[in-house]
Amino acid sequence: MESLMLRRFDSIKDCGIFENFRWNSAVPDFERLNLIYGANGAGKTSLSRAIDGLRSENGGFTKVSTRMSNADKSNDRQSNQAHDTEFERIFVFSDGYVARSHDFGGDTEVEAVLTLGERTVEDEKRINELSGLIETAIGELTNAAKASRDADKALDDEHTTIARGVVTALGRAGGEYRSNGSYSKGTVKTCFAGSRTAWTLLSGKDKDTALATVNSDERQTVATKSHSLAIRAELPGEAALALTTSPVSVVLDTLKEHEEASSWVESGRHIHKGLTECIFCGGDLTEDRKKQIEQHFSDEVEEAQWTTDALIREIKTAQASLQSLLGDGAIAGSLFDDLREGFKIAHADAKTQSDELGKWLKGLLAALEKKRANVVARVEYDLIEAPAVDGSKIEQALKDHNDRVSEHATLVQQAAKKVELHLLKEFETKVTKLEEKAKEATGAKGDLEETLTKYREEVAALENVEGDPLPSADVMAKELTRILGRNELSFELLPDGKHYRVTRYGQPARDLSTGERTAITLIHFLENVKRANAHSGKPIVVIDDPVSSLDSGAAMGISTYIWSETISKDHIQQVFLQTHNFELFRQWDIQIGLLPGKRGSSHKSYPSNCYELIAPHQDVNGTKKRVPAFIVWPPNEDTRLKVRSSYHHAFITAARAHAALVLDSSMEKKLDALLLYPNVLRRMLETFLAFKSPTSVGNFTNAMRDIGATLEDLGYTGDADALRLQLTRFTHANSHAESPETDVAVNPDEVGAVIAAVFTFMNAVDQQHFEGLCEVIGVEPSDLLLEAQPVMDLVEEIEEV
Repeated sequence: MESLMLRRFDSIKDCGIFENFRWNSAVPDFERLNLIYGANGAGKTSLSRAIDGLRSENGGFTKVSTRMSNADKSNDRQSNQAHDTEFERIFVFSDGYVARSHDFGGDTEVEAVLTLGERTVEDEKRINELSGLIETAIGELTNAAKASRDADKALDDEHTTIARGVVTALGRAGGEYRSNGSYSKGTVKTCFAGSRTAWTLLSGKDKDTALATVNSDERQTVATKSHSLAIRAELPGEAALALTTSPVSVVLDTLKEHEEASSWVESGRHIHKGLTECIFCGGDLTEDRKKQIEQHFSDEVEEAQWTTDALIREIKTAQASLQSLLGDGAIAGSLFDDLREGFKIAHADAKTQSDELGKWLKGLLAALEKKRANVVARVEYDLIEAPAVDGSKIEQALKDHNDRVSEHATLVQQAAKKVELHLLKEFETKVTKLEEKAKEATGAKGDLEETLTKYREEVAALENVEGDPLPSADVMAKELTRILGRNELSFELLPDGKHYRVTRYGQPARDLSTGERTAITLIHFLENVKRANAHSGKPIVVIDDPVSSLDSGAAMGISTYIWSETISKDHIQQVFLQTHNFELFRQWDIQIGLLPGKRGSSHKSYPSNCYELIAPHQDVNGTKKRVPAFIVWPPNEDTRLKVRSSYHHAFITAARAHAALVLDSSMEKKLDALLLYPNVLRRMLETFLAFKSPTSVGNFTNAMRDIGATLEDLGYTGDADALRLQLTRFTHANSHAESPETDVAVNPDEVGAVIAAVFTFMNAVDQQHFEGLCEVIGVEPSDLLLEAQPVMDLVEEIEEV
């Protein structure tokens, strides 16, 4: 069953200042990651002790009622001041943990993270039995691991073979196929893990065609024209009629006997018009003879001659077109390889048709020329149907080539994808068998590992030992170096096997610094958490003020280490970090915002909430007491975006106290301000003055004097000396008090005026800066300033106190 998370504390009683605590239902429940900020005295230590008491044997759970649920908010239940097995998973790092687990007094020993336990006789027998089972399981696991590795390697080798085959076949296509760097065994593995529905085996012809496209060079377009020729449909009929037509005329006896002279006489009659003597023979050319010649060459004869001439011209034109129709076919060399053969066949077929048409035209032309020589004579000629030249296949081949040239890159990739899917399909059966074999081998190995783990866990439980302490010693030394940035400290296991000696450069370490002590105990704590019994569920970890009184370097190292161990890793179910250090709180808030996904409870992997623990004074049965309460932080998202430094936070804190006093000047509010804000005011003024007077850094009084000397020049119209004196005396008197009590040194009635005086001073020194801070938190600057009411009166009152 899934282990539970802490969601809220319904009630806490008699735990420090948590005397009678009740959860505010308006406050959101705890999530996996919970960041809690609280000033000193707000109750963080009391809270951590209350949580720590939940798993203690002295019945600390009777003081606390918790609400718990699963990660998805199901299985909700309350503890109702009773013990719950889920409490065994709670680990609290606090002053109580340090006191229980470590002693840094007169020596340097630290309790070992892991301790040895005792074994019963029955346990010994079972341990011996388990030892034999473990030895057998180890041998079987060794064989199973080898079988699994071999199966994985066989599958991996097959993926590599396929990838190389694809690249070898399709490398010229470029893109992902260009090399095994881009098309690798990983690519093949991904292909087999996805859908295979598009995989298809190609026929040999289709595969060759696709490969030819892939391997084809970039080509140029070729010129296109018509490669078809057909004789006019009416031409054969017109020719047949012309050959057999005999025009009506008076045939000269001479020409009848000499037909070959007909064309000569016909052309000569035109040049003898008006002559009486033949220019050829010199004989008489009588009118009767001219009339006989004209009758021989009548209009019908001329029409027959014209028709025959037209047919002859048409045939000669067709012969000329036929001559240039097909060319020699050399253009085939410019075509894509797979189109070339088809073009040659089409060209040969068309050439045969061209030869037949040429022969037909030649025969008909001879007959017509014979007819033309003597149009009155009939010419017998066996005229067959005119053949035609069909060049459509040639034209289509040229068109396909040109289309392919314009789409070459696309066609190459399409062809390559077909071949790739074909190759994957070819190997599918073999790869599937290898996958099944690898899966079976991995499953067998996993089963043995699980069995071996169970055996070992049982042995560990019987021995009451969570592991060997030696590795933890190494881990603590390594982590301490990582946190502190130096490796002078190390850990040495003592002969009793239960304690470590902390050494510096090989010698027992003396006078460990606060940072070193904190780092050592924190490493010890988180190693304990890491080795918690996993059977009861992942741990719930509470860390209280881990960087208290540390320098910034050590604090940053510890913060980073906590984040790495509790957030970056996955062995902890729920984390609570409490701190009074606003810089740590701010840094973690920023880091939470940088986690992948949406911040807050809706985050799938890192649901989180941020809180502020406050303890305002309230009247409890007639006594003013601090009463702790959780409030949501930030009050709005604008505050989260704007508060990015402790200086901003101090200003907001002081402004919030001032606003509370304006709305309610009761003693409770005055005590709250007096308890929480003198330190805040001083830190805020020190930061402000550090930028205004860098040379006075470290000397608060001098800085106040230097700035005070310029107040008149800056336009301050009040009593500058009185204002400076008031602030200096107040902050010196109250800024570093260690006691949280409210009855020391200061009259509560003064605190509101002093806060306003601080704001008045900042406004006088740098009005633009002050107004900018006010704009960040959304308040009117004038609402924070002293009224013109006299500062000297206030100073005198302070001096009287």
